[in-house]
Amino acid sequence: MRVSEEAYPSLRIMPSALAETQEELPFVVIVRNRAEFFRWLRKPPRALRWLQVEGMLADSEAWAEAAHNASHVPLDVMLFDPASEFSDLYRLVDVCAAREVRVTVPAAPGLAKVVRLAAALRLPIRVLPGQPAAEALEELHDALEFYLHEPMVETPVEFFHSLLAAMSGGDANSLWMILEEDAEAFQLFDADGQPRLPRAADSDKVMTASAAFVETHLNRLIAEGAECATCPWQQQCRGYFKWPDPLYSCEGIKQLFSSIQVAGNEIRKELADIATADAESISSPGGDAI
Repeated sequence: MRVSEEAYPSLRIMPSALAETQEELPFVVIVRNRAEFFRWLRKPPRALRWLQVEGMLADSEAWAEAAHNASHVPLDVMLFDPASEFSDLYRLVDVCAAREVRVTVPAAPGLAKVVRLAAALRLPIRVLPGQPAAEALEELHDALEFYLHEPMVETPVEFFHSLLAAMSGGDANSLWMILEEDAEAFQLFDADGQPRLPRAADSDKVMTASAAFVETHLNRLIAEGAECATCPWQQQCRGYFKWPDPLYSCEGIKQLFSSIQVAGNEIRKELADIATADAESISSPGGDAI
């Protein structure tokens, strides 16, 4: 469900009422009740990319409709209280047979339970870490250990998945893009039609449409002497964990990145060893060229 900046240079994410005026440009609808959910599920316009479903995980009737409705609109199911909501993930089992479903969860108590259960149900996961407190950081580390070492994990757990791929030698995107919070590529609108910066609640953080927010934010941090200036993961993070509070300490986050880097280095070495062994097998005197 994650999309690239090249695919959608300006994907708009907005409440249901505001989305009624949309035409051909790609957009995502935020739905918060059954009426909104059914309206977009049953008559999806061509430009609709997915539904961001909030506060509805306990609504069994909504998920019964999603499991049997003929449309194929993908769903991004947002959790806000992982500790109390994780057991309701079972409601999504039948829905997955009818359409693409992703679970988005904040770094909060209960996160590790959500990751384990969603992985068992083969649901892709997006973890929104924000600026995690100590307890949430511990859950993030637990979830990462599960993702890295549990053989049953078959679906991606973002942001771990993309960072690991990048640190293993693959293409790299910033956390802002991986988590769909880059304000240029993913434009979030409030109920009044005002564009909003990610994780911003107060009116002084309204974004102007042309603002290169991520670059401006990172450059300001570096100019002010923030720890981003010497951080080895600056390119992957780009100040993600310094928003909205630029004084947030990244000590625990750096430990998380270090664990991902170690795993990435191991994968890189394994791939290099395999490539060397294959080359030696092909060039050996008794080997058969293919």
